[in-house]
This record gives sequence, C-alpha cells and structure tokens, in this order.
Amino acid sequence: MANKKCYELSDIDPALECDAQDNMGGIVPALIVGYHDEVATWPDVPAPSEAALSLDAAGALKGDVVMANGCKAYKFHFTDNTGSFSIKMQGETGGESFLMELSIVAARIRKKILGLMNAAKGRKLFFIVTDNNDLNYLMGDKRRGAILATDSDGATTGASPTERNQTTLKFQFTSPRALVYEGDCENILTAATGG
Repeated sequence: MANKKCYELSDIDPALECDAQDNMGGIVPALIVGYHDEVATWPDVPAPSEAALSLDAAGALKGDVVMANGCKAYKFHFTDNTGSFSIKMQGETGGESFLMELSIVAARIRKKILGLMNAAKGRKLFFIVTDNNDLNYLMGDKRRGAILATDSDGATTGASPTERNQTTLKFQFTSPRALVYEGDCENILTAATGG
C-alpha cells in the first residue's frame, strides 16, 4: 500500500506558461510594512485534505493579512534598482526551513529612515514584497515576524563625493515553507474599523 501523498507532482514546462517569457529580476521599489502584533488575521498555509495538493496550490498562501481595529500597514518607497529578495533553504536534514531575506537601500541618510531602524530594533514587523514579475511574498506569519538583521550595512556617508550617501537595511524571516502571497495589498493600508 502506497503512503498518502501530501503533494501531487506534475510536469513543469516553462514553455507552457505564456508569462514565462517575461522574466525580469529585482523587486518593485515600494514595500508594504507593518507591526507584526497589529495583525488580527494571517493567511493560512496550504494543507492537503482528502487529495494531495497540486504544486500550484502548495506554493501559495490562502487568505489575506487583516489588520486589527485601528491599525494599518504603510508603504515604504526605497531607491529604485537597489532592492533584492531571496528565499534560501536552511537547517539540518529533518529540520529544514526557508530563510526569506530582504535587502533595500534608501539613498541619503534621513531622519525618517533612522527612525525606522529604531522602530524595527528588537520589534517584529511584517513585509509584503512584490517582485518585478508581479508575485507577492509575505514575510511574517502568526508566530514570527521579520526582524532587522544585525549584519545590515546600516547608514553610511560614503568616503568620496562620487559615492552614495545611503542607508542599507536587511530584514530576515524564517518560514517552514516557500510561498507566494495572493491576498489583499490595498485594504491593509487603511486603518481597520468595526466591531
């Protein structure tokens, strides 16, 4: 008797996907950011029921990020062509997870960016990152948030007038699965109200 399958494998052929020919690197230079503890509801991780999950279903969260009453998320615009996002395997065999890493540069040291560094220090955040192929990624879940990495480059004036005065921030989030976020990215930018 065969073991129950959680995931249904299928052929993967980029030629079958019409949008596969449009593949642009980088991320959109505008993120959504919010405090982890101000989220009322998180999307669910896909789970098999009676049948095994298709690969498409196994690669996407189900549902929306919903903010708590009176809370909202914010847009963070950073310098174009300076951001990157990655999902990497980590951990020992039998204890693997995925490390999501976001790195962004804001040209010129500014009070507001330094304020964000202060606000993020020791506090869990969440991010919604959009790549240049219109896929969204959520850094944060009901248990963990994204944290400011201690190896971020931070703020630097540069050494010469031809170098950019900038602040480089790196955030990390560990997730049990690599997933895209297909939920709301608009309503969370307005303070939630209601009962």
